[in-house]
Amino acid sequence: MRPSYAGALRRGDTVAVVAPSAGLAGRFPRRTERGITALRALGYQVRVMPHARESRSWVSAGVEERRADLEQAFLDPGVAAVLPTIGGNHSAQLLAGLDMELIAAHPKVLCGYSDITSLLNGIHVATGLVTFYGPALLPQFGEYPEPLAETVTAFQRAVTRPRPLGQVPEWDHVVDEFCDWGDDVRRPRHVGRTAGRRLLRAGSATGRLLCGCLPTLRHLIGTPWQPDFTDAILVLDLPDDGYDVRELDADLWHLRNAGLLGQVAALLVGRMARVTDEERTRMDAVIREVCAPFDFPVVSNFECGHADPCLTLPIGCRAALCDSVLTVLEPGVS
Repeated sequence: MRPSYAGALRRGDTVAVVAPSAGLAGRFPRRTERGITALRALGYQVRVMPHARESRSWVSAGVEERRADLEQAFLDPGVAAVLPTIGGNHSAQLLAGLDMELIAAHPKVLCGYSDITSLLNGIHVATGLVTFYGPALLPQFGEYPEPLAETVTAFQRAVTRPRPLGQVPEWDHVVDEFCDWGDDVRRPRHVGRTAGRRLLRAGSATGRLLCGCLPTLRHLIGTPWQPDFTDAILVLDLPDDGYDVRELDADLWHLRNAGLLGQVAALLVGRMARVTDEERTRMDAVIREVCAPFDFPVVSNFECGHADPCLTLPIGCRAALCDSVLTVLEPGVS
């Protein structure tokens, strides 16, 4: 299937806010409002969908209500982009009944990360729409006192310019201090230094970008919405809450045993927050072991998703990797 594209996001356009999984927008209203204010400061109008502020146990609302919010956001001709509040663990519940023909007929910029992996890839598989692995409302746009400049710049480069994204930036700093969102207005989070990307196996490759949170990909494997791993530049984001090297080991072996890891053209594994140098070395050892039978280039400590600042990467666009340098060769919007 050939990729299809949403129109470039422009000043004055409306961004619809949805909560396809976790219901944290209502629990953290100050953070939610700060994210909305940040979007408005960038020149966008904001429409909060009816169930986006709800919170029912581990999800925002019922499956049908969450699905209806998403479909209405795509159907609305006044909406140019759809932005989830945050991830969670239950976005895949929406896929079976989601009106993919409606989405294909009304393409929008859809951006998010973590559990939104299910929707980003499921919709891309079903419709060909290029979707964006990038920031969400609460974690990134709701940052105190304002979103990180690098995250905003990367987002706007990806969704506002109908031309190839080009070489994606590499940053030598990281913001991964834990912050309680119930008490997040005392000071900005600490900015630390990072050694940057780690080249575990040199080489070059080209292919279409496939991006997602590694454990969330489990929700798609074996379903009609499983993405195509063939010759993909595979970018795997890693969670920052209770996820460790043992989970990484198990999840990478899952991809290998499913016969998917061996299909890719290159592998980039995201930066895991708040780990020691010793733990990062153990992570690299696990990645090397799992990838040992293959000859594709491998990079770790890559900036995406749960790593702040984070990149915005267009899923389905052709890209090239040369050692640790990633270049996106096609535009993500029209």
